[in-house]
Amino acid sequence: MKTNLWLCMTCGHLGCGRKNFDGSGGNNHAVNHANSLHHPVVCKLGTITPEGTASIFCYDCDEDVLDPTLAEHLHKLGIDIQKQNKTEKTMTEISLEANLSFTLSKVLEEGKVLVPVFGPGLTGMVNTGNSCYLNSVVQVLMSLPEFKQRYLTEADSHLTTCRKWTPDCFMC
Repeated sequence: MKTNLWLCMTCGHLGCGRKNFDGSGGNNHAVNHANSLHHPVVCKLGTITPEGTASIFCYDCDEDVLDPTLAEHLHKLGIDIQKQNKTEKTMTEISLEANLSFTLSKVLEEGKVLVPVFGPGLTGMVNTGNSCYLNSVVQVLMSLPEFKQRYLTEADSHLTTCRKWTPDCFMC
């Protein structure tokens, strides 16, 4: 790999970045090295600047960290920061870019703004943590006409006759 390379700040091992769930990213070599030798702090090579800044990450903390003596540490590993040019985005820049491009106020499809719909049979459950997975399954089921006919119509009639929930009541 030529990008997304991480330098171990303890021993100088060079490994590619994390493997992402979508198949992008690296092959997890820097993470594996950090875990096997307990060398948790790494520096993203393409982000080093002559001013002494770079993406520094700690696998133990699972966070970006600051290294006020970055130039000294990199010099011990044979890197002169004065000769470095930033060629990649820092992790902070990548996160900021993703957050700025994330649109919550509008649903877009092929350039058209879609109007959200609400109401029985249209709106999902309120997310209570990880219930979004179950909610997506319920929404798929509710998109099937046969499912809606069988369960939504019976739920409406059941709600008009059953006013109190009991443990024996299947439909409540």
